[in-house]
Amino acid sequence: MLEEYIVEQGGGMTLQKILQEIENIDVDAPAAQIEEFETRIAESKDQQAEINEKVGSLRNELGRIDGSSAAAEAAEEAQGVLASIRENIDEYVKLRLASLVLRQAIESYRAKNQGPLLEKAGSLFARLTLGSFSGLKTGYTESDEPVLQGLRPDGRVVDVAGMSDGTLDQLYLSLRLATLEKYLETNEPMPFIVDDILIRFDDDRARATLEVLTDLSKETQVLFFTHHMRMMELAREIKTGNGLFLKWLN
Repeated sequence: MLEEYIVEQGGGMTLQKILQEIENIDVDAPAAQIEEFETRIAESKDQQAEINEKVGSLRNELGRIDGSSAAAEAAEEAQGVLASIRENIDEYVKLRLASLVLRQAIESYRAKNQGPLLEKAGSLFARLTLGSFSGLKTGYTESDEPVLQGLRPDGRVVDVAGMSDGTLDQLYLSLRLATLEKYLETNEPMPFIVDDILIRFDDDRARATLEVLTDLSKETQVLFFTHHMRMMELAREIKTGNGLFLKWLN
């Protein structure tokens, strides 16, 4: 079990004490620390490979010599090399454990601070795409770099690179609106101004976006500029009471 392994490698500390120390980790620094640990781990692997090669060479030499003092010296050197191997293995295990603990701290910080914003953006993204996507999530590249991904209703994951231009516009707008709504929770309202953001939207998605903007207008002023009469026609279809004002300037 991971818990048992962490306690075993914790230098005599209890699991609770280890977790308390993790909570005190500066979450602004771990990314750089992990990179440093990964570098040191790579160096340890290289050193271990060199040591293994040297041990093999010494053993071959032992096979060629007799029971003289040279054999004793070679045996002693081989024992020293083996001790060095054990030391490198211990260091490797400690570095891997430290890397794991720091990554868990980063994930905890990201879930606490980015989770609500990502959830809100995902909800808006689902509305703007008419349910083509059900939400957003954070994934990782082969080099462990975090990337934003879209979730299909059937659970499939779509990378940003696999989205159409129109869907990318809807993704960007979802993130922007979620950030604004988060800002409005603790700050005074500020106008939200957009200019022809629906050019690459079909009618259904454009209508859904206008409905989202109309909802936002209950919290702050929204100014939407367009050169396309079709957007005016779609806006007139939205039933919002007195919250929507339309003006076409010739």
